[in-house]
Amino acid sequence: MKEGKHFNSSDFKAWPSRYRANFFNSLSGFKSINLLATANAKGQLNLAPFFSVQHIGANPPLLSLIFRPETVERHSLSNFRSQGKASLNAVHSDIASRAHQTAAKYPEGVSEFEAVGLHPEKGDFEIPFVAEAHLSMGIEWVSEYKIQANNTLFVVASICEVHIRKPEAILEDGLIEHSLLESLAVNGLDTYYQPKPYKRFAYAEVDKALKEKAWTKD
Repeated sequence: MKEGKHFNSSDFKAWPSRYRANFFNSLSGFKSINLLATANAKGQLNLAPFFSVQHIGANPPLLSLIFRPETVERHSLSNFRSQGKASLNAVHSDIASRAHQTAAKYPEGVSEFEAVGLHPEKGDFEIPFVAEAHLSMGIEWVSEYKIQANNTLFVVASICEVHIRKPEAILEDGLIEHSLLESLAVNGLDTYYQPKPYKRFAYAEVDKALKEKAWTKD
């Protein structure tokens, strides 16, 4: 065993609950942070932070979200499930504190948009986007699956629309350079980071030297 600390399941069970939550929420490393905007049948808006958005496929464009067990009211889940549409909005440095505040347990009739000082931007899509966001997606509910191990819900959604405020963040080959959008990453539940470019590599092939790709356009 390498030097350092080693933990096993007996240790996990003995830890205080908050320590255990922080440890395992941060163990897998950096994740994207997005605000999920939904609306109920009356048109009342809800806004909540999501750390569990994952790419599933590009053709068709699909992503997934993990929702916690339905042991209490989950406004985002019930709204998205019933209305079938939502918007995902990448969190950047200028709105980080307001985005984090949306995690507070506001009553169902209170819009987190108003409570934290963010603004809905209505377009052709059924659900508003966050006006202050630099990147927003309109998504549509596809399916849900219960993860039996802990009763969380794995929700698959299709990407219907994409809005990018800074077109220069779309590189020549289609890569979205999130550092130009000031998008943040999160570790655990409350620790935010500003990622910066490191390297891009060309497509890996057997028996060929790996090459680096340029970040900027030629």
